[in-house]
This record gives sequence, structure tokens and C-alpha cells, in this order.
Amino acid sequence: MDATLANALSWLAPQTASLKGMRRGLEKESLRIDADGHLAQTGHQQAFGSALTHPWITTDYSEALIELITPATHSIAETLGFLDDIHRFVYAHLGEEQLWVNSMPCVLGDDDSIPLAQYGSSNIGRMKTLYRRGLGVRYGRKMQTIAGIHYNLSFPDEFFRAWQEQEGDSRDLTAFRSEKYFGLVRNFQRESWLLLYLLGASPAVCASFLKGRQHQLQECGHGTLFLPKATSLRMSSLGYQNTVQSELQVSYNGINEYVSDLAHAIRTPYAPFEKIGLKDAQGEYQQINTNLLQIENEYYGLVRPKRTTLRGERPTTALSRRGVEYVELRCVDLNPFSPIGIDATSAHFLEVFALHCLLRSAPPFAESEYRCLPKNQQQVVERGRDPELVLRFCGQEKSFRELAAQVFAELAEVAPLLDAAHGTQEYSRAIAREALKLENPELTYSAALLRELKENDCSFFAFAKQTAEEHGRWFRQRPLQGERAAEFAEAAVHSHREQAAIEAADTQSFPEFLDAYFRD
Repeated sequence: MDATLANALSWLAPQTASLKGMRRGLEKESLRIDADGHLAQTGHQQAFGSALTHPWITTDYSEALIELITPATHSIAETLGFLDDIHRFVYAHLGEEQLWVNSMPCVLGDDDSIPLAQYGSSNIGRMKTLYRRGLGVRYGRKMQTIAGIHYNLSFPDEFFRAWQEQEGDSRDLTAFRSEKYFGLVRNFQRESWLLLYLLGASPAVCASFLKGRQHQLQECGHGTLFLPKATSLRMSSLGYQNTVQSELQVSYNGINEYVSDLAHAIRTPYAPFEKIGLKDAQGEYQQINTNLLQIENEYYGLVRPKRTTLRGERPTTALSRRGVEYVELRCVDLNPFSPIGIDATSAHFLEVFALHCLLRSAPPFAESEYRCLPKNQQQVVERGRDPELVLRFCGQEKSFRELAAQVFAELAEVAPLLDAAHGTQEYSRAIAREALKLENPELTYSAALLRELKENDCSFFAFAKQTAEEHGRWFRQRPLQGERAAEFAEAAVHSHREQAAIEAADTQSFPEFLDAYFRD
């Protein structure tokens, strides 16, 4: 066992109560589809509230890509319950539409058939839409329709204070906490290959997604493309990846380096984007700038260190001023076998995994690691269920199964800490359940999905559409009622008022607003 982890387990075991204040929240993206299973062309429903200001219901890239957000809660049950409630409210206003259940998208037309998300006439609303237009002209709109679950997790200050006292660290708590969170981020990236195997649920895709693109996927009939041992094509080079960012190295060795590298990318011109042009032939903005990144969120990562921003505040500015508040775990596929896209076992496993990454030794990244980690990721997403799979770490080959067994041995030691803190056995049970997938790859979500296609002789599209209809019936048979329904309805009304107030308060022109936003 890692020596740093062993030491942490020793001092933390008698004071697991310090972990009791953990908080978690979910951001779940889903495409809206019409009755034929194609991308919905309708706008974000008025009944959902304002996509700009609603705390729980918004949009991501497209008007058709709804995003459901839970508040931070003190229990997994409460978080999953709230996500279920949002679904029940949303389905009451969808009409004949459904929510697509898979991370890889439904039948798509050309880029122009994918409507950009709209956030109103305010400067901040226009910038959010412009950012999405910029993503489209840079990388294409289809890539932006991929959906997933973001698992947001924070550990309580009581825990960090106890840890700081144990280490005899006299720094400000904010600096100590940020340093430890960045250690979590580094270790998460080092071991994320395991999550791609266990939680990956996108081994196949509708052929319309890759129309006109070169790829190495196999055809299995019915307009479906797949790889027989794949786990998460969403996280592959076919998904939300691009060659520009593969060449952009952002340091995770500390908060100052991370912020500095992102700021540099936002200010650095990039010739191909300059060639596209800041404005189109009609003189309308088509991207925020012509630099490597328009804003921080354009830099894709498996995990992000986060801090809640104030209105109009940039994410890196918030991090610099107040340090890391929580981490956003971003490599979780939608689970099509769960109506809400994630189950309790996955949630418990992710929290053990994150604590393991936090407590383990976390040396700074070496140059060689920046190069080998993406290659391991690609290996697992393309052939993670291959029993002969080996990963390469800085020149050394290691068996995937042996590496995974070593990680699970440590996870089994970490899980009881969270069990004790929360008065449950669910964390340890989750580790035991997920460990079964190492011995039997057929238990993984990716294998189960391909088995459904084979046994029912159906396409990826047919499976996803039928499952979406089943989930839709499940939610429509349980409409949100009473005080909870009234709470959601009032939140929608309030969000529209809030958007109107923002629009009325604008005094700057849009170019002036953009200039001020990026001025430090």
C-alpha cells in the first residue's frame, strides 16, 4: 500500500466524523428528442424557467441539450432523490418529447440542424451563446451534443483542519486545502482509466454521428458503429477531444500554475482560429476571440478544480481569490440502465475513489506523464474489456487487471472510513460490487449495452429510443405533486424575473462587456 495512504488511514480512522460534512451535487446532461427519436428542434420550455438563471434546469451546448443540476447535499440519497424530482417535473412539460438516455447522441443531421442554446439579450446571455457558436465553428457542433454526468464533490473544512494539524502545517487553510485538492486532481487523472472501464457505457454510436469523418469503428448493422471491447467512446478521440487541446499543456501541479496556463491560453492567438475570423461575413461575432481558448471552460479535462463564481466573475479569478472549493469529476457516462442516468452504487464508488485520490501520495506531474496518460485513456476506451490489455507508464508496461486489483485493494481500505462517517455499509458494498467487474467484464455497462444490441438484433438507435420511452413512462406515471411541484414552478417564475432584471440593468455595449470581462 502507498505509504502516504497508510499513514492517512491511521490518523483518520479515529476521527471519521470529520468527513461527515461532505457535500455532493450532480450535473446531468440529456438531449431532448422528438417522437421519431431525432434531435428536438423546439426551444427550451418556458415552464422550465430561464436557462440563464434557473438554479436546477438549464441548457448546455444546444437548446436541445438540457442540463439538470442538483444543489449540494449532505447525502447521496438526497442528491439522487432531487435528481429524480427534477426529471419528474421536466417530463410533465415535455409533451411527446423524451430525454435520450445515452451519452452518444441520437440521429443527427448536419451542423445547422443543431440549435445553439439561447440565454436572452443580456450581455452575459449573449456571451454564453457566442461561446457555443465559437465551439461550433472551431470543432463542429456534433461533438458538442455528447452528454454525460458531472459529479461535484467537496470535503469539509473540519476534515482539512484535522489533516493540517496532523501534518503540522501552519499555512492558511485555503492554501492547504487547494494544495490537497490539486493532489486529488493529479491522482484522479493517473487512475481514471479504472473509471472508464467500470462506468463507461458508450461502446457504440449511431453512424450519423460520424458521417463524413474517418474512424476505425466496426459496423454491426442497422446503422450502428462500435468496437467489440470498447468502454466509453465518449471519452475517446471520437468524442469531446481535439488536436488543438492535445497540444495544450496545462499544469495541475498547483493552483498558480493552473491559473497561469489557462490565462495564457486565453490570451494566445492561434492561426487556424484567426483564419476562421472573429466575425462572419455579415459582421456578426462567431467566436469570443481567436485565441487558443475562448474561455476557461473550453479546456476539456477529466476532472476540474472548481470554485463557485460570483456573477460576471471568471472561473480562474474565483480560484485565485478564494482557492479550490470542490472538484468536478467529468468522466462519467450516462448509465442508460438507470432512469436518472446514474445509480447509488456508482455514486458511492466515486466518493471512495475520490477520497482515495485525495489521501494518496500525489507527486507533481512529470513531462512524460502528460504524454502517457492520454494514451492509456485511449487504450481503455477502445479495448478496456480485453483481458490482455496492458497500460504503459513512462516506458513500463503493466497489466490492466493487475493494476486494477492493486487499486481495489486500497479502495477496500478507504471505504470503511466513509461507512463510519455516514453510518452505512454502502461504500464498502459498492467497492465489492464494482470489483466483480474485474473478474467478469460482462458485468460492465458497456458489455451489457452491446449484449442488448446483439440479443435483440437492434441498432444503437433503436435500443436508446426504446429505453428513453420506457424511462419516460416511469417518470410520467409519477408526476411531481404538492409542495415540491409548487417549489419548482415558483423557481421557474423567479428565474424569468431574474433574467429580465439582468437584461434591464445592462449599460455597456457588447464589445465593451467582452473587453471588461477579460480585463484583469
